[in-house]
Amino acid sequence: MLKRWVVAVCTIVLLFGSIEYVRLNRVAEAAPAVSDISGHWAESSILKMIQLGYANGYADGTFKPNASITRAEFMKMVVNVMGLSTKDTTGKWYVPYVNAAVAAGIHQTKDYNGNYDHAITRMEIAKIVARASNASLRTGKDSNDLLMYEATKRGLITGLANGDLGKDKNATRAEAVVMTDRLLTLSKGGALKVDKRAASYAEVAYHHTNIETMWGGKMNPLPQTHDFSYTVKGTFEQILIIDLSDKNSPYRGWVPSLQKIDGKAGDDDYLIAMKIELENTKITPTRTRVYTYNLIGNPYFVRAGIPSGNSPIGAINFLSLEKINKVRTWHLMTISKKDFQEKREKNWRLWYFDWNVPKSFELSNEGRLFTK
Repeated sequence: MLKRWVVAVCTIVLLFGSIEYVRLNRVAEAAPAVSDISGHWAESSILKMIQLGYANGYADGTFKPNASITRAEFMKMVVNVMGLSTKDTTGKWYVPYVNAAVAAGIHQTKDYNGNYDHAITRMEIAKIVARASNASLRTGKDSNDLLMYEATKRGLITGLANGDLGKDKNATRAEAVVMTDRLLTLSKGGALKVDKRAASYAEVAYHHTNIETMWGGKMNPLPQTHDFSYTVKGTFEQILIIDLSDKNSPYRGWVPSLQKIDGKAGDDDYLIAMKIELENTKITPTRTRVYTYNLIGNPYFVRAGIPSGNSPIGAINFLSLEKINKVRTWHLMTISKKDFQEKREKNWRLWYFDWNVPKSFELSNEGRLFTK
């Protein structure tokens, strides 16, 4: 009896395995060949999505991977990948897909104002795939900057040359298919590689810092204004984390050279570049000027400067105290990767500044960046 049961189970497994094998092969055989994608960077995704029935070539046997794609065409791909149900209706062919996307919360009609035949931009794709990947983003209240950041940090969108986000650039058919393929991978529980440069640029556009992308840390929102002394206050407008050991690190090209005040090399350091607006609230005739480093400091970081004057983060300006003034400046500090990792593992109180008197302020909750 047991033997018969085992034989029956094996027969069923083999039968269904054979059916699945035949189904997959029929899909592959049924997928029309396209003649213009051999060697293209998106070739594998294009072939995959054609075989699965989510994308199509043209009647002449081409795919035209570098041509633009309309909003309606992309909408159809995403709706099909998500398995959303559509209902027949009157009007243009894409209306059922638009209705399904709106009902699911992945598209807002105000995004396009009805112009579904227009070419879709990379920003518009980011909005759709970010919402499609996370139900909490389907409220319709999130900003474009947030949705681009969410799309990049999940690996759904990668950057162009040098990590450029190309927000206003029309997406190509190849890009659209690849992004839809990535969405399909995420929906099935797969993992995607994140373009750290693109994610950093998107995070800075949204959060004014890339601390989450680079360090996985959390800080209080920017901008932040703090008293630097009894007569001077400073507003932290932007904070950039740069990996000096990685030539492809976000903003690494802004650091052609670096000098640390301790004279040591910084090749294996993180550089923290802080854009600060200084403002005095009182006139102090006895002291005519101050720099950021005259007012605040942190024992775990080493102050640094960029000798070359052509860096976007190289300007270190002073605040004149002879009258009420404002000035923007950069404050540069470094920390070795080894020291940072030790502090991170223990979640030390790291993200704060001391005055030149016994007083301090914090840039994150309790000055800590990581949860225990």
